[in-house]
Amino acid sequence: MKSFRIVAAVAALALVAGCGGSSDGGKKSDAVPVPKGFEVPKGVTLTKGGTTLTEDKPASVVYQVGDKAASAITVTVASVRKGSIKRDFAFFSLDAASKASSPFYVDLIVKNEGPAGLGGAALPIFAHDSSNTNLPANQIVGNFKPCKSSTLPKSFLPGATAKLCLVYLVPKGKALVSVDLQTGSTKDAITWTP
Repeated sequence: MKSFRIVAAVAALALVAGCGGSSDGGKKSDAVPVPKGFEVPKGVTLTKGGTTLTEDKPASVVYQVGDKAASAITVTVASVRKGSIKRDFAFFSLDAASKASSPFYVDLIVKNEGPAGLGGAALPIFAHDSSNTNLPANQIVGNFKPCKSSTLPKSFLPGATAKLCLVYLVPKGKALVSVDLQTGSTKDAITWTP
């Protein structure tokens, strides 16, 4: 039988801890993060920063990849499923903390509203746990049946839609509070509550 590995995303870039004592008193932002000079495509209404949604409710944001591509995207969290470490990760090489964690699978529908292509990009979507920590999606090396396709297709041009599934390992003793789409600061995140 094949052995698989879980590769954690680059912690310095992807793991973002929430701040409990911010100077804004913890208030959510009404701002919509938009890069300078970006024109929102006609017919697209951006979702206000700090909006909380339930599953199957879409949110539209501007996603900028590096210094080049920026495009409006509409993201819908279709479902949040709890998995089983013993069943789903039986053939994976896990450290002790991962073996004690709870896996969650987040099914997404993403539409590129334009104007740029976003092929192959990983989305800034985090699992927010009960310790006020944003956990990055885990990259799976190999074919993982419970949850496939964690990045956008190689060609993801305006008008294209993709179905993705992201894997999160929530540490032992912590609960999944929300799924956060964070294109700006933590207070501008769009959150879905499962």
